[in-house]
Amino acid sequence: MKYNIIGGSMQILKFDLGPGEKVYSDSGKLISKSDSIKMTPRMAGGLVSSIERKITGATALLTEFEAVKGAGTVSLGGVIPGKIVAVDLEEKQEFSAEHFAFIGSTESVKFSIQTVGIGAAFFGGAGLILQRFIGPGTVFLHLSGDAIVYDVTPDNPLEIDPGHIAGFDTQLKYKITFVDNVRTAMFGGVGLFLAKFEGKGKVIAHSVSRYKLSSELYLEGKQNTQSKS
Repeated sequence: MKYNIIGGSMQILKFDLGPGEKVYSDSGKLISKSDSIKMTPRMAGGLVSSIERKITGATALLTEFEAVKGAGTVSLGGVIPGKIVAVDLEEKQEFSAEHFAFIGSTESVKFSIQTVGIGAAFFGGAGLILQRFIGPGTVFLHLSGDAIVYDVTPDNPLEIDPGHIAGFDTQLKYKITFVDNVRTAMFGGVGLFLAKFEGKGKVIAHSVSRYKLSSELYLEGKQNTQSKS
């Protein structure tokens, strides 16, 4: 199996599959495929995990693409402008991501669910349940805007706006903290909470917060509607 990330501000992910090879994607991300590629809906992590995915707003089923009539190609894409990042996982290595970020994976990757604390869910904007991926294999994430990769070390912890988090190594400690200055939070537009990562591992972030983007688009649409009435 080979893959290629194509494009600039609105990237797509193209797989070249040999006979019998498979990849998985989130539902609704298909752009195109060869006639030789068979599509089959699959549950991610079993029935319980599929139900949990549905509750969080993700699709309950994944789509399996298999080359059954010889070699073929599959192209996937996100729904907003952004970048696609490949996360390579070694045997039993784990990585967590928000469900909006996941776009596809190789066949060998296993799926699970990670429940975060109530504080992280409601104040962090990351959702109560994150998707957990277990290697070996490659997971592909679609990020809004550009991708920013942070290397967290014991001597260099990271504090980040939770809405910008796309994914992180699961060995990192993750918690929600109050900002140092409440006045700055109230009048500086940074929010009351930050996510703090400690330990050793990587954090992948969006340069554009999906939540702030959707909020701005909603307000702009509302203002346009009011101006026309």
